[in-house]
Amino acid sequence: MARSTDQTPPLPHIPAMDPAEFEQTWQDAPRLLAALNGAHLGTWYWDIRSGQVNWSRGAQALFGLDPNRPVTRELHYIELIPEEERAEVLAKFNAILKGEQIADALRHRIRWPDGSLHWLEITGSLQREADGRPRMFGVIRDISAQQERAEALRASEERFASLFRLSPDIMMLVRYDNSEIVEVNQHFTHAFGWNASDILGRPIHELNLWVHASQRDQLRQQAPLSREPVIQEVQLRTRGGDILDGVLSSQYIELQGERLVLCTFLDTSERKRAENALRASEEKFAKAFMHTPDAVAITDRATGRFIEVNPSFEQQFGWSSAEAVGRTSLELGIWADPSDRQRMLDAAQTGRLNNLEVRLFSRDGSVTSNLLFGGEIELNGTTCLVLTVRNITEQRAQEQALNESRQRLRLALESADLGTWDWHIPSSRLFASARASQLHGLESLPFEGAFLDFFRQVPMEDRHSLRQSYQSLVAEHRSHYQVTYRVQLENGGLRFLESTAKLQLDDTGQPQRMVGTLVDISERLLREQRLQASEEKFAKAFHSSPDAITITERDSGRYIEVNEGFTRITGYLPDEVVGRTAFELDIWAYPEERVRMIEHLTQQGQVLHMEMHGRHRDGEVHLVDVSVQPIELNDVPCLLLTARDISELKQAQAQVQHLAYHDALTNLPNRALLMDRLTQQIALLKRHDLRGALLFLDLDHFKHINDSLGHPVGDSVLRLVTARLEASVRLEDTVARLGGDEFVVLLSGLEGKRSEVTRHVRQVADKLRQLLAEPMLLDGHRLQVTPSIGVALIPDHGNTPADLLKRADIALYRAKDSGRNAIQLFRTTMQEAASARLRLENDLRLALARGEFELHFQPQVDARDGKVVGAEALLRWQHPQLGPQSPAQFIQVLEESGLIVEVGGWVLAEACHFCAQLLADGLVDSERFSLCVNISPRQFRQHDFVERVAGSLRDSQLPNAMLKLEITEGIVIQNIDDTVGKMLRLKKHGVSFAMDDFGTGYSSLTYLKRLPVDMLKIDQSFVRDATHDPNDAEIIRAIVAMARSLGLALIAEGVEQQDQLDFLQAQGCHLYQGYLFSKPLPQEAFRELLERQRA
Repeated sequence: MARSTDQTPPLPHIPAMDPAEFEQTWQDAPRLLAALNGAHLGTWYWDIRSGQVNWSRGAQALFGLDPNRPVTRELHYIELIPEEERAEVLAKFNAILKGEQIADALRHRIRWPDGSLHWLEITGSLQREADGRPRMFGVIRDISAQQERAEALRASEERFASLFRLSPDIMMLVRYDNSEIVEVNQHFTHAFGWNASDILGRPIHELNLWVHASQRDQLRQQAPLSREPVIQEVQLRTRGGDILDGVLSSQYIELQGERLVLCTFLDTSERKRAENALRASEEKFAKAFMHTPDAVAITDRATGRFIEVNPSFEQQFGWSSAEAVGRTSLELGIWADPSDRQRMLDAAQTGRLNNLEVRLFSRDGSVTSNLLFGGEIELNGTTCLVLTVRNITEQRAQEQALNESRQRLRLALESADLGTWDWHIPSSRLFASARASQLHGLESLPFEGAFLDFFRQVPMEDRHSLRQSYQSLVAEHRSHYQVTYRVQLENGGLRFLESTAKLQLDDTGQPQRMVGTLVDISERLLREQRLQASEEKFAKAFHSSPDAITITERDSGRYIEVNEGFTRITGYLPDEVVGRTAFELDIWAYPEERVRMIEHLTQQGQVLHMEMHGRHRDGEVHLVDVSVQPIELNDVPCLLLTARDISELKQAQAQVQHLAYHDALTNLPNRALLMDRLTQQIALLKRHDLRGALLFLDLDHFKHINDSLGHPVGDSVLRLVTARLEASVRLEDTVARLGGDEFVVLLSGLEGKRSEVTRHVRQVADKLRQLLAEPMLLDGHRLQVTPSIGVALIPDHGNTPADLLKRADIALYRAKDSGRNAIQLFRTTMQEAASARLRLENDLRLALARGEFELHFQPQVDARDGKVVGAEALLRWQHPQLGPQSPAQFIQVLEESGLIVEVGGWVLAEACHFCAQLLADGLVDSERFSLCVNISPRQFRQHDFVERVAGSLRDSQLPNAMLKLEITEGIVIQNIDDTVGKMLRLKKHGVSFAMDDFGTGYSSLTYLKRLPVDMLKIDQSFVRDATHDPNDAEIIRAIVAMARSLGLALIAEGVEQQDQLDFLQAQGCHLYQGYLFSKPLPQEAFRELLERQRA
């Protein structure tokens, strides 16, 4: 084998060879080889330079190979060794190669061809041949059995040592001959207080362990005589002199020819004490069971039956022991909430039945709040539950009262803008409220921490002053403490705080706790400083103030000075007042208020904004807001009193309070007051088993009055309606206005069966309907207003104000929907209809996004040549589940919900794009064809309506002159100026207008002359009966004449019969649309119609 690059000799390897050939070189020692092979020993020879190893057949057998067969391939010795041992073997090989001596034989494992591992011991000696070549000769043997025995012995010794050390019992090993202690475990040292190092090697009698020496002598006699352990009940003494009772088990053994005694001591001291304590505990338990104020019961865990109850149980729950024993808590009906019983069982099963709060029934039906405690015990082999029931009903009531008191205190502190703090003096821990933290320049959160941390924003000189004040407080044995100090703010400014506190001492007179409040007095100090700095400004303010300001001597109460404001409020001149007292002048209407003011001043040192009643010299009483501050003038203690007459302010506040719950126009209760009264009525009617009714009234077409005659006339109508309603109901009933033209009448205290009450309510509603429908003469106008009324019965139609108002509103909606000037009583079907309408509205909100809308176009025809000269775009809705929907139904919902703005924009854009495509395809003539699109009032009222129309035209590239917008009376009457302005702007772009449904509204003629319309559209209601109703025929003639005189084009809608068309043409109206020519057509059908016309 070649050498490595670093000239290190190669590692040993076994060449492919027959070991018999190697043995031939040993022919001079055949007997020796036979002996070695017979003893399962192998010989080997290692040529260190070449690394080649030759071995005997015995050696080959030790490597798991057949000794009688040659090795067929080269073996690398190191590869036969397990990986984890190779590093150690390599280290020894390298040492040998370096010429180092190895003290021990080489021992390691090799892996046989069958995968098994075997231990080998290899010995040899290094020799040199005649030519100086190093070589090694040696012997190899299998030591697997010895290794296994050694490992077993080592493991056994380790197990014994572990058992000895870790045994939970107290153990020691003692020499029998001289009683010397050989070993003790840690439990011995813990139990007896001796360190192992102090006692090992010492005779055991020196430790004075044995309380009774006879027990030790008995052990020495019996131990060698028995193969079984010697068991003794003994008493042993600890190092500290304590006596331990226990059982000593001693085993005589011999180890390596030495006689030993292995002692194991089981300490039973605790068990004996426990037994004694158990007996005492049982006696105490029996006494406690019978005399404890808590109710105690013992129950069978399996059946739940009571085994025993104590007298407190009988007293609390009302069942005697004889009545309770043998029955369960369920049979007694104790549980106010049955789920509490299961919670109790679950807690008991997990051993956590502690402070479980439950509510329990007593025999008389009363309910108490209780805490349950308990656990399982064994009684005569039966698993039982011991339950203690503590009545905390009174405690919970006290806690609730305490919480309410704390809440009131917190609210009072917050309203007074006070911060609170609590200093635990021995620990120097301080607790402060969020407001106190904020005042100290800290984060606005409750503070808990070191005292000095709370005051880190306080300047050092102020801290020193605070410390001196506290020391003086303690030294002078005072309890009340008040100081003023500064806080440095982040912005560089200073805040002045006043702290008032009380010191608490412990039983020895040492400071224990200090509790106080903080208030920001920066503004007050600033005022005081300004007052002190400028007496002239004070004098001017004193005499020019509209408030009454007085300065009096504190002790005598005599006036020193008063201002002109005092004269205005009291009527007394300064000369009449100075030198006299308020008592002499009798300026306070109620003496008890003056006493209260003086007491407050004495306790607090000032009075701020106390309301009192002052008396003018003519006897008139005024409400005044009084503030009093102590001042000094020329070293004389004085009081500065400021009084402001707040009588008018209070009246204004009362008016504001009234307006908050009343309608400003009618002085009727508003929605808030109605809901409050309705809540009270529901409870009252339920308590007295009576009924009531809620009448929801809405004035029909009231908006027309406002829009046509103006809001002043509309307001007069509302006031007159209010007067009629109030005059028609009882004093105990309520009339309210919710806003606009909506009124509510609340009828209360209705007796009788539901049918009788219903009949009476209908009579009242009808009476109100007739009364309100009577003509009104207002501002020269004779008006007639009819109401629609929806009725909900109480409590039949709802138990909450919201439900009742909602259902009355639903009934009102049905009344308006049925033709107005009607009365409807709520029925559940109405609720269903309202829900259906809500579903319809929700579906409509999704319809545009889902592409469910489509446009149909109804041709507009010139009867003179039969040509299509225009088309009206009509919206259709294909519901995915319900199919085609009636426009009469969903258009109204679009209007009322406001969706018409978005949908109307889509209609305009879609129609413009379609018409532009028709124009591009040559199917329409831009000079003659008009696209008519209906515009809703809500859509027209959008501030950017003009821009939206222009945008649709721009996007579609449709010529502006082809677009004709159809508007209705509803658009005109809302805001005539806005309407005209937008129409004129669009007409500048070339857009034309048609007045739709002309003649159906009473105000159209009023505004027609101002509107820049291009065409009038005769409503189909006139066309339908024109051939047999003279009135309709005359109306059409008038419309035609009006259009001719105003130069407006005309078109008739709803033409279905030839005689209708003949009549219209006879009057000079040649443009029409209707089923006579064509119904509204989908886009493709309309396109086909135009294509046929062109062909």
